[in-house]
Amino acid sequence: MSHTASVQPHPFLQRLAVDLLKKAERSTGTGPVRLSLDRRSAPELYAQADAEILQLWLMLLEDLCVTGWVAMRLNPPRDFAGFTDRNPRLELQDFEALSAWAGYTPQARRWQRQWLDHLAAHWAKPSSEVPTDPHAVLDYLARSPLTPVEGLPLEEATRSLDALRALCLSKRPMRLREASAQVFQGRSKVLDSREELLRLMGAAPGQFSEAPIQLLVALPEGTPVFEEVLFIENLVSFERMADRRGPEWARSLLVYAAGFKGSARRLRMRESCRLYVRASTPPPLTLREIEAWLFENGDCPVCFFGDLDFAGMQILASLREVFPNAQAWVRGYDALAHALAHGGGHAPDQAGKELQIDPGRTGCSHADEHLLPLMRQSGRFLDQEAFDLEAYQGSIDPCHRIGLPNV
Repeated sequence: MSHTASVQPHPFLQRLAVDLLKKAERSTGTGPVRLSLDRRSAPELYAQADAEILQLWLMLLEDLCVTGWVAMRLNPPRDFAGFTDRNPRLELQDFEALSAWAGYTPQARRWQRQWLDHLAAHWAKPSSEVPTDPHAVLDYLARSPLTPVEGLPLEEATRSLDALRALCLSKRPMRLREASAQVFQGRSKVLDSREELLRLMGAAPGQFSEAPIQLLVALPEGTPVFEEVLFIENLVSFERMADRRGPEWARSLLVYAAGFKGSARRLRMRESCRLYVRASTPPPLTLREIEAWLFENGDCPVCFFGDLDFAGMQILASLREVFPNAQAWVRGYDALAHALAHGGGHAPDQAGKELQIDPGRTGCSHADEHLLPLMRQSGRFLDQEAFDLEAYQGSIDPCHRIGLPNV
C-alpha cells in the first residue's frame, strides 16, 4: 500500500484541506494558493503547552505533505523561533487529489449537478423549448460542462438555454458570437466549439457561422498581375515586405490573414472570407479623401462602438487623445444600455473581466453621464456582439432577442 493511500482522514487534516480547497475556488490570482496556519485556521498548533502533543500535530501535517498534494512553506529559521513563529502556510499542489481524499465536492460540480437536476425537472414539463432529446443534452452537459454559466441562478441559466433552443428553432442565420451574446447575458464566446450542443438544441446545418476570415492583400507594384501568392503570418512582416519589395517577391501577391486560426478550408469559401486590398500609390480619389482626414487633420465626426465594459470605455478615452471629438456611438451603446438596465448582461467575473479598471472619466459626455454610471450601478457588462441589427431596425422585439422580459 502506498503512503498516499494510507494517509488517515484525520479531522484536523480534513478541516485544513477543505479550507485550502475553498480558498482555491475563491482565488482569482495566478500565483500559488496558500492557507496560513494561524490561530484561526489551526488553533491546535497554538493551544498546546506539551511539546509532545504539538509534535503529534506536526507529524500529521508532515504525513499530508508527503503525498505531494500540499507543501509546507515556512519563513527562514532564526534563533529560538519555533514552528508557529515561522509563519507556516500550506500550499496547494494537487486540487483534484486533495479533493478526492478529503471527500470535498468542488463548488462548480455542486452547481453543475444542481443545474442538471433543475433542467431535467424543467424539461419534464411540455414546452416548445424542450429539446427533441433532452436526455442527450443532459448527457452532453455532464460531459462538457457549460462553465461560463456556472454560478448563475439556476433559473437564469435555464432561461439562457431555453433562449438558445428558441433561436435554433427560428432557423435564423446568425454569426456564432452574436448568438452567444444574445442568449448568454451578453457574453460572446460561450458557444465557441459547441457544435454538438447547437445540433442537440435543434440548430440547422450552417445556421450559425463564424466571423469571416479577413485577408489583407498587397498587389505587386505597377501591375495587377502576380506570379505567386505569398502568405505572411505576422502583420509587421507583411507591412515591411509590402513597403520594401525585394526582387524575390517583387511580383508576388502578399497575403496577411487576420483571424486565420487554422481554418484553411474557410479561406476558399466566399461566404467565409473577406478580401481587403492594401492601398497602392497613387491612391484613388476616395482613398485620397480618407487620407486627408486621417493624416491631414481633416474635420469629420468620429464615433466609437465596442463592448459595454470598462475596457471599452478605456479604449474610447484613448481614442479621444488622438481624435478629441470622438464620441461613443449613441445608437449602438443605447441598445446595449437598454438591455443592461433591464437585467441583461453578465457579472465581470463570469467573463474573465474582473480585473478591468474603471477609467473614471472618458471626456465623452454620453459615456461619462450615462454608460459608466449604469455599469457601476448594475455591476454588469455586455459584449458588443449582443447588438442585434434586426432588432434595432425594428423587425424583432429587442427585449425578446436579448432574452429579457418585455417592458
